[in-house]
Amino acid sequence: MLTGRGAVALVALIGLGCGGADEAADRGATVSYADAVPSGAKPAPEDVFRTLDGGEASLRDLRGSVVVANLWGTWCLPCRDELPELVELARIYADRPVVILGLAVDSGDIDEIRAFLEDFGVEYPNWMMGMDDAVATFGAVGFPTTVMVDPEGWIRKELLGPQTAASLTEEIEALLP
Repeated sequence: MLTGRGAVALVALIGLGCGGADEAADRGATVSYADAVPSGAKPAPEDVFRTLDGGEASLRDLRGSVVVANLWGTWCLPCRDELPELVELARIYADRPVVILGLAVDSGDIDEIRAFLEDFGVEYPNWMMGMDDAVATFGAVGFPTTVMVDPEGWIRKELLGPQTAASLTEEIEALLP
């Protein structure tokens, strides 16, 4: 049984209505879902990363696109197996609002990373980060780790281990408007 403040709160909710958007609209209230957090999502990090051209970039710069952020390392054998799948994915989505992004974790200097990527035919953008940052920023527990970010900047899925172009295509299509 409710007493005191609990009962007052319940009566207030009943009086004001706690229905959905249709009921709020019927009462003349303005309803906006622009700032609503998608179920299970968390905001993409605002960190700044070094790019392979010596500049800086952040995931915020990619808003408006689905971002497939792949944390990988030159030292990671499963990452090497996955690279052709990501190259294929970048080809599939070349003309769509989708960015395939590599985040090279503790993989050497810019020239070493560029040479490695060239050997695998990787043309999509790659940024650099350290292992501590991969863990602190993305909660990476293994590699490769793929983070799916929707066009509004929400992390919608985190995938551990090598992915295929087919499985990532399903994830991307679910996030495209």
